[in-house]
Amino acid sequence: MSQSRPGRVRGLAVAVVVAGLAVPFLASTGSAETVARQVARQVARPVAQPAAAAAAVLKCDVRTAPKHPIVFTPALRDAAARHTEGQGVLLLENCTSPSGTITDIKSGRLEVSGSATASCRGVADLTATGTATWRNGQGTSVGTSTLTASHPGSATLADNLLSGTVASGRLKGRTFSGSGTMTSDLNQCTTAAGFTQLTGTGQISFT
Repeated sequence: MSQSRPGRVRGLAVAVVVAGLAVPFLASTGSAETVARQVARQVARPVAQPAAAAAAVLKCDVRTAPKHPIVFTPALRDAAARHTEGQGVLLLENCTSPSGTITDIKSGRLEVSGSATASCRGVADLTATGTATWRNGQGTSVGTSTLTASHPGSATLADNLLSGTVASGRLKGRTFSGSGTMTSDLNQCTTAAGFTQLTGTGQISFT
């Protein structure tokens, strides 16, 4: 099985709530003399210090709900990509506020749905929405949030990253991002039934 397949399928899985991100890269070319001049100029310049990253207002562990994995309709296969829809439930647990600004949210339940043109080998044109119900340490509801994400074009090798915005409710206007690890068996891609559902774990942060 190719190295790219797990990343691609993982991307669609979390794309039910998020969009894929491109990986930036830097390349340089030229003769040794040219490169030497460029290095000399860089050394002569003051070094710009990166701005400190803002502390997340909320950070949670994430896992697919045991009885509600991300289910794909139709199932994904190695064949040509086709329109696929997915839906399921993610559990947000052990929530903390590194910035200290949100003290009542301790967990959440995120119902997600989305669509893409996809196969086991690739994902494109992702769109997704989700509704999170937040709870405090006593299990009492403390509000809801609507999350949205979209990614026109093909997903990339970084498409396992979660990213999007909070459109309404608690945390409105915040962005979210994170990462996930798939625990499903990709060998289903080669079976008659195809890859029908996905499970996984990860983390998500709101800033």
